Amino acid sequence: MACAASAADCPDARYLDRLGEMPSSLIFIMGCHRSGTSMLHHLLAHTGQVNYVTTYDVVHYNSLLANRITGAEAAVKAELQDRLRAVENRGLDHLPVGADLPEEYRFVLTSFDISFTPRARWRIDEIFAPHLTPQALPRLVELCRKKQFLAGRDQPLVLKDPADYYFNFLAVHRMLPGAKFVFIHRHPLQVLNSYLLSFSPMMEKKSSYWSMLDEGYARLFSVRPVERMVAAVSMRTGWYARLVLRRLVESFHYYLENISRIPQDQCVVVRYEDLCRDPGACLQRIGSRLGLALEPRIPERFVTPRNRPVLERALRQYVRQRDALLPYLDHLQYQMWPTPCVRAPA
Repeated sequence: MACAASAADCPDARYLDRLGEMPSSLIFIMGCHRSGTSMLHHLLAHTGQVNYVTTYDVVHYNSLLANRITGAEAAVKAELQDRLRAVENRGLDHLPVGADLPEEYRFVLTSFDISFTPRARWRIDEIFAPHLTPQALPRLVELCRKKQFLAGRDQPLVLKDPADYYFNFLAVHRMLPGAKFVFIHRHPLQVLNSYLLSFSPMMEKKSSYWSMLDEGYARLFSVRPVERMVAAVSMRTGWYARLVLRRLVESFHYYLENISRIPQDQCVVVRYEDLCRDPGACLQRIGSRLGLALEPRIPERFVTPRNRPVLERALRQYVRQRDALLPYLDHLQYQMWPTPCVRAPA
């Protein structure tokens, strides 16, 4: 993913010496996939008072500086927006897409890959392996400096990648000790169920949106079709549900063991259910706790909790792991069973 030496491949190479300092405030949204991280990302972006990584930043990362300096940015962004008009939403959820709407920084750091080694399958590395590592840190720093340059002023920069929550948020704190964190949680049964409902369709049918963002994902549909279909089929099994919940439980234990190591004035904890119930109050609490001047602006009909029918295989695995889940449920003041909890038809 690094800039190539050729100016044709990386137009920004000749302008990197113009970059200045990092933003003075980095805000990481930390939470499981399917826990509301994207909703929170959009709500923070919609305040207009923070900077954030956009779809345009991801798709045209190697030419962001060149496009701005040469005056091509508006045309390039308009062309991307035209391409995105054919895309209704992100595929995994009903959040809108657009050239200037929020996206994950992980697309700048790495490409999607799925390994069929026994260890990778047992650990489900394509979901749970961290992206922000010491090796990837220079790339993230460059991204942050580019965003600061393009903003033209010092703004808090919001960053999101769920993979860096599970077993990596303490390492992120140590790499970037001044960064602040918003931890978002959702009832684990709803998280598991949403995993199982959302990810297998992305492996079965190619998403034009995700293909724009991730060359590795697009490549699965051309050079590795058999492996992709094996993965898609496996995602609909009780075995896969067991693996996902096992890794989730391990990540909850990691959270409980390490959350106290993040300074209290550098983190805030919210729940998805509370965010849906009163998004304005949650945003005000985030701003107050982290020293951000946030004035909530909530898009009409934007915040709606998605309580989809719960799959039988999700219920079965959840019951098996309920004792291991109790410390996490108690810590977040969750009941054993979410309300509502409707079973999916058999």
